[in-house]
Amino acid sequence: MCLLVVSSPNSTPRKKDLQNASCNNPHGFGYAVIAGNKIITGRGMSSKKIIKEFLAVRKQYPNSYAMYHARFATHGVRNEENCHPFKIGGSDLSYLAHNGILPVHIEPTDKRSDTRILAEDMLPSMGGITALDNPNLYSMIEKWSAGSKIAIFTLDPKAEYDCYIINEDLGAWDNDGNWWSNDSYKSIHYGKYWNWGTTDDPTACGAGLEDDYTMCYTCGIEVSEDDNMYYCLECGSCFDCSMVVNDGCLCWTPERDKWASAQHKLQSAGKYDGQYDFGF
Repeated sequence: MCLLVVSSPNSTPRKKDLQNASCNNPHGFGYAVIAGNKIITGRGMSSKKIIKEFLAVRKQYPNSYAMYHARFATHGVRNEENCHPFKIGGSDLSYLAHNGILPVHIEPTDKRSDTRILAEDMLPSMGGITALDNPNLYSMIEKWSAGSKIAIFTLDPKAEYDCYIINEDLGAWDNDGNWWSNDSYKSIHYGKYWNWGTTDDPTACGAGLEDDYTMCYTCGIEVSEDDNMYYCLECGSCFDCSMVVNDGCLCWTPERDKWASAQHKLQSAGKYDGQYDFGF
Protein backbone atom coordinates (compact mmCIF):
# COMPACT_ATOMS: atom_id res chain seq x y z
CA MET A 1 0.00 0.00 0.00
CA CYS A 2 3.11 2.26 0.00
CA LEU A 3 4.54 4.67 2.57
CA LEU A 4 4.55 8.42 2.14
CA VAL A 5 6.22 10.89 4.52
CA VAL A 6 5.99 14.67 4.26
CA SER A 7 8.41 16.75 6.31
CA SER A 8 7.55 20.28 7.35
CA PRO A 9 10.24 23.00 7.18
CA ASN A 10 13.26 22.23 9.37
CA SER A 11 12.16 18.63 9.92
CA THR A 12 13.80 15.48 8.51
CA PRO A 13 12.81 11.80 8.94
CA ARG A 14 15.30 9.53 10.65
CA LYS A 15 17.39 7.40 8.32
CA LYS A 16 16.36 4.29 10.25
CA ASP A 17 12.66 5.04 9.71
CA LEU A 18 13.23 5.55 5.98
CA GLN A 19 15.05 2.22 5.83
CA ASN A 20 12.24 0.43 7.65
CA ALA A 21 9.68 2.01 5.33
CA SER A 22 11.68 0.92 2.29
CA CYS A 23 12.03 -2.64 3.55
CA ASN A 24 8.28 -2.92 4.00
CA ASN A 25 7.51 -1.20 0.69
CA PRO A 26 10.28 -2.41 -1.63
CA HIS A 27 9.02 -1.79 -5.17
CA GLY A 28 10.63 1.60 -5.88
CA PHE A 29 11.59 4.82 -4.13
CA GLY A 30 11.54 8.56 -4.70
CA TYR A 31 11.62 11.98 -3.11
CA ALA A 32 10.93 15.66 -3.70
CA VAL A 33 12.38 18.67 -1.90
CA ILE A 34 11.29 22.26 -2.46
CA ALA A 35 14.54 24.15 -2.99
CA GLY A 36 13.92 27.84 -3.50
CA ASN A 37 12.57 28.38 -7.01
CA LYS A 38 12.75 24.71 -8.00
CA ILE A 39 11.75 21.26 -6.81
CA ILE A 40 14.57 18.72 -6.65
CA THR A 41 13.42 15.14 -7.19
CA GLY A 42 14.95 11.69 -7.50
CA ARG A 43 13.60 8.21 -8.19
CA GLY A 44 15.02 4.72 -8.43
CA MET A 45 14.79 1.06 -7.50
CA SER A 46 17.63 1.19 -4.93
CA SER A 47 16.48 2.35 -1.51
CA LYS A 48 20.06 2.72 -0.31
CA LYS A 49 20.88 5.12 -3.14
CA ILE A 50 17.65 7.14 -2.96
CA ILE A 51 17.69 7.50 0.84
CA LYS A 52 21.29 8.73 0.74
CA GLU A 53 20.44 11.17 -2.05
CA PHE A 54 17.29 12.41 -0.31
CA LEU A 55 19.02 13.08 3.01
CA ALA A 56 21.86 14.93 1.26
CA VAL A 57 19.42 17.19 -0.62
CA ARG A 58 17.35 17.71 2.52
CA LYS A 59 20.44 18.76 4.47
CA GLN A 60 21.18 21.36 1.81
CA TYR A 61 17.58 22.66 1.72
CA PRO A 62 16.09 22.20 5.22
CA ASN A 63 13.82 25.26 5.30
CA SER A 64 11.01 24.01 3.06
CA TYR A 65 8.78 20.98 2.58
CA ALA A 66 10.19 17.58 1.62
CA MET A 67 8.66 14.18 0.86
CA TYR A 68 9.91 10.60 0.57
CA HIS A 69 7.95 7.70 -0.95
CA ALA A 70 8.44 3.94 -0.80
CA ARG A 71 6.25 1.98 -3.19
CA PHE A 72 4.28 -1.22 -2.64
CA ALA A 73 3.02 -1.96 -6.14
CA THR A 74 -0.67 -2.66 -6.71
CA HIS A 75 -1.01 -1.34 -10.28
CA GLY A 76 1.55 -0.89 -13.02
CA VAL A 77 4.90 -2.52 -13.61
CA ARG A 78 7.67 -2.27 -11.06
CA ASN A 79 10.17 0.09 -12.64
CA GLU A 80 11.65 3.53 -12.13
CA GLU A 81 9.04 5.16 -14.38
CA ASN A 82 6.31 4.12 -11.92
CA CYS A 83 8.17 5.37 -8.84
CA HIS A 84 6.69 8.37 -7.06
CA PRO A 85 6.62 11.37 -7.15
CA PHE A 86 5.21 12.21 -10.58
CA LYS A 87 5.10 15.47 -12.47
CA ILE A 88 1.58 16.85 -12.71
CA GLY A 89 0.71 17.37 -16.34
CA GLY A 90 4.35 17.22 -17.33
CA SER A 91 5.25 20.38 -15.41
CA ASP A 92 8.41 20.45 -13.31
CA LEU A 93 6.69 22.98 -11.04
CA SER A 94 4.33 20.41 -9.47
CA TYR A 95 4.82 16.85 -8.19
CA LEU A 96 2.46 14.29 -6.68
CA ALA A 97 2.88 11.13 -4.56
CA HIS A 98 0.22 8.81 -3.19
CA ASN A 99 -0.42 6.02 -0.68
CA GLY A 100 -3.39 3.75 -1.27
CA ILE A 101 -5.43 2.39 -4.17
CA LEU A 102 -7.30 4.77 -6.45
CA PRO A 103 -10.49 3.93 -8.37
CA VAL A 104 -8.78 4.43 -11.71
CA HIS A 105 -9.63 2.47 -14.85
CA ILE A 106 -6.42 1.15 -16.38
CA GLU A 107 -6.37 -0.29 -19.87
CA PRO A 108 -4.72 -3.73 -20.11
CA THR A 109 -1.99 -2.31 -22.32
CA ASP A 110 -1.28 0.65 -20.01
CA LYS A 111 1.77 -0.12 -17.85
CA ARG A 112 1.37 2.99 -15.70
CA SER A 113 0.33 2.93 -12.06
CA ASP A 114 -2.95 4.43 -10.85
CA THR A 115 -1.05 7.33 -9.24
CA ARG A 116 0.85 8.09 -12.42
CA ILE A 117 -2.42 8.24 -14.36
CA LEU A 118 -3.84 10.63 -11.77
CA ALA A 119 -0.83 12.93 -12.10
CA GLU A 120 -0.41 12.77 -15.85
CA ASP A 121 -4.03 12.66 -17.03
CA MET A 122 -6.76 13.06 -14.44
CA LEU A 123 -5.69 16.03 -12.29
CA PRO A 124 -4.65 18.10 -15.33
CA SER A 125 -8.08 17.45 -16.87
CA MET A 126 -9.69 18.92 -13.71
CA GLY A 127 -7.73 22.13 -14.10
CA GLY A 128 -4.44 21.09 -12.55
CA ILE A 129 -3.19 22.80 -9.41
CA THR A 130 -6.00 25.36 -9.43
CA ALA A 131 -8.47 22.53 -8.73
CA LEU A 132 -6.94 22.15 -5.26
CA ASP A 133 -7.86 25.73 -4.36
CA ASN A 134 -11.49 25.25 -5.32
CA PRO A 135 -13.27 24.02 -2.15
CA ASN A 136 -15.86 22.04 -4.10
CA LEU A 137 -13.33 20.32 -6.34
CA TYR A 138 -11.02 19.64 -3.40
CA SER A 139 -13.89 18.02 -1.50
CA MET A 140 -14.75 15.91 -4.54
CA ILE A 141 -11.13 14.74 -4.85
CA GLU A 142 -11.06 13.84 -1.15
CA LYS A 143 -14.23 11.77 -1.43
CA TRP A 144 -13.12 10.14 -4.69
CA SER A 145 -9.80 9.13 -3.14
CA ALA A 146 -11.33 8.05 0.18
CA GLY A 147 -8.93 5.76 2.03
CA SER A 148 -5.94 7.12 0.12
CA LYS A 149 -3.53 9.90 0.98
CA ILE A 150 -2.06 12.23 -1.65
CA ALA A 151 0.76 14.76 -1.21
CA ILE A 152 1.35 17.52 -3.75
CA PHE A 153 4.21 20.02 -3.90
CA THR A 154 3.99 22.95 -6.27
CA LEU A 155 5.72 26.19 -7.15
CA ASP A 156 3.02 27.14 -9.63
CA PRO A 157 2.34 30.87 -9.11
CA LYS A 158 -1.40 30.22 -9.51
CA ALA A 159 -1.47 27.96 -6.44
CA GLU A 160 -2.34 29.30 -3.00
CA TYR A 161 -0.01 26.87 -1.18
CA ASP A 162 3.19 25.01 -1.94
CA CYS A 163 2.13 21.83 -0.10
CA TYR A 164 -1.21 20.00 -0.11
CA ILE A 165 -1.99 16.76 1.72
CA ILE A 166 -5.30 15.25 0.65
CA ASN A 167 -6.94 13.13 3.37
CA GLU A 168 -4.29 14.31 5.81
CA ASP A 169 -6.34 13.06 8.75
CA LEU A 170 -5.77 9.46 7.65
CA GLY A 171 -2.07 9.80 8.45
CA ALA A 172 -0.32 11.11 11.55
CA TRP A 173 2.25 13.76 12.45
CA ASP A 174 5.12 12.72 14.70
CA ASN A 175 6.70 14.95 17.32
CA ASP A 176 9.47 15.97 14.92
CA GLY A 177 7.22 17.55 12.30
CA ASN A 178 6.98 14.63 9.88
CA TRP A 179 3.63 13.40 8.56
CA TRP A 180 3.46 9.63 7.92
CA SER A 181 0.74 8.07 5.77
CA ASN A 182 0.85 4.85 7.80
CA ASP A 183 3.05 3.13 10.38
CA SER A 184 5.02 0.78 8.10
CA TYR A 185 8.11 2.87 8.91
CA LYS A 186 8.17 1.45 12.44
CA SER A 187 10.59 -1.30 13.35
CA ILE A 188 7.80 -3.74 14.19
CA HIS A 189 4.65 -3.59 12.12
CA TYR A 190 2.39 -6.58 12.49
CA GLY A 191 -0.03 -7.31 9.70
CA LYS A 192 2.35 -6.25 6.90
CA TYR A 193 4.49 -8.79 5.14
CA TRP A 194 8.15 -7.91 5.11
CA ASN A 195 9.93 -8.32 1.80
CA TRP A 196 13.06 -10.04 3.01
CA GLY A 197 15.54 -10.49 0.19
CA THR A 198 13.71 -8.35 -2.37
CA THR A 199 15.27 -4.92 -1.73
CA ASP A 200 18.60 -3.63 -3.01
CA ASP A 201 20.15 -4.45 0.38
CA PRO A 202 18.49 -7.56 1.87
CA THR A 203 20.58 -7.36 5.03
CA ALA A 204 18.88 -4.07 5.88
CA CYS A 205 15.66 -5.98 6.42
CA GLY A 206 17.15 -9.14 7.84
CA ALA A 207 18.71 -11.76 5.61
CA GLY A 208 17.78 -15.41 5.61
CA LEU A 209 15.42 -16.11 2.74
CA GLU A 210 16.30 -16.93 -0.83
CA ASP A 211 15.85 -14.41 -3.63
CA ASP A 212 12.28 -13.95 -4.85
CA TYR A 213 10.90 -15.19 -1.53
CA THR A 214 9.22 -13.13 1.16
CA MET A 215 7.85 -13.85 4.60
CA CYS A 216 4.25 -13.49 5.69
CA TYR A 217 4.48 -11.37 8.81
CA THR A 218 1.17 -12.67 10.08
CA CYS A 219 2.10 -16.35 10.29
CA GLY A 220 5.83 -16.22 9.50
CA ILE A 221 6.09 -18.75 6.68
CA GLU A 222 8.08 -18.32 3.49
CA VAL A 223 5.87 -17.30 0.59
CA SER A 224 6.63 -16.95 -3.09
CA GLU A 225 4.89 -14.43 -5.32
CA ASP A 226 4.94 -17.11 -8.02
CA ASP A 227 2.26 -18.92 -5.99
CA ASN A 228 0.19 -15.90 -4.97
CA MET A 229 1.28 -12.26 -4.79
CA TYR A 230 -1.77 -11.09 -2.83
CA TYR A 231 -2.65 -13.60 -0.09
CA CYS A 232 -0.73 -15.94 2.15
CA LEU A 233 -1.79 -19.46 1.20
CA GLU A 234 -1.10 -20.66 4.73
CA CYS A 235 -3.15 -18.28 6.90
CA GLY A 236 -5.20 -16.38 4.30
CA SER A 237 -3.93 -12.92 5.28
CA CYS A 238 -3.89 -10.20 2.65
CA PHE A 239 -0.35 -8.93 2.09
CA ASP A 240 -1.67 -5.36 1.74
CA CYS A 241 -4.05 -4.91 4.67
CA SER A 242 -3.45 -8.08 6.78
CA MET A 243 -7.19 -8.88 6.83
CA VAL A 244 -8.25 -12.42 5.91
CA VAL A 245 -9.49 -12.77 2.35
CA ASN A 246 -13.29 -13.18 2.18
CA ASP A 247 -13.47 -12.15 5.84
CA GLY A 248 -12.94 -8.40 5.84
CA CYS A 249 -10.31 -7.82 3.16
CA LEU A 250 -11.37 -5.02 0.78
CA CYS A 251 -8.23 -4.91 -1.36
CA TRP A 252 -9.76 -6.59 -4.41
CA THR A 253 -8.60 -5.35 -7.78
CA PRO A 254 -9.25 -6.81 -11.26
CA GLU A 255 -5.65 -7.98 -11.43
CA ARG A 256 -6.28 -10.30 -8.51
CA ASP A 257 -8.67 -12.43 -10.53
CA LYS A 258 -5.80 -14.14 -12.28
CA TRP A 259 -4.57 -15.37 -8.92
CA ALA A 260 -7.97 -16.64 -7.77
CA SER A 261 -7.16 -20.16 -8.95
CA ALA A 262 -3.90 -20.35 -6.99
CA GLN A 263 -5.43 -22.65 -4.39
CA HIS A 264 -6.81 -25.00 -7.04
CA LYS A 265 -3.47 -25.15 -8.83
CA LEU A 266 -1.78 -26.14 -5.60
CA GLN A 267 -4.47 -28.70 -4.91
CA SER A 268 -4.02 -30.18 -8.38
CA ALA A 269 -0.28 -30.41 -7.83
CA GLY A 270 -0.82 -32.02 -4.43
CA LYS A 271 0.91 -29.14 -2.64
CA TYR A 272 -2.04 -27.75 -0.67
CA ASP A 273 -3.20 -29.50 2.49
CA GLY A 274 -6.52 -27.69 2.78
CA GLN A 275 -5.60 -25.90 6.01
CA TYR A 276 -7.28 -22.72 4.84
CA ASP A 277 -10.32 -22.62 2.56
CA PHE A 278 -10.22 -19.44 0.47
CA GLY A 279 -13.71 -20.01 -0.91
CA PHE A 280 -12.69 -19.41 -4.52
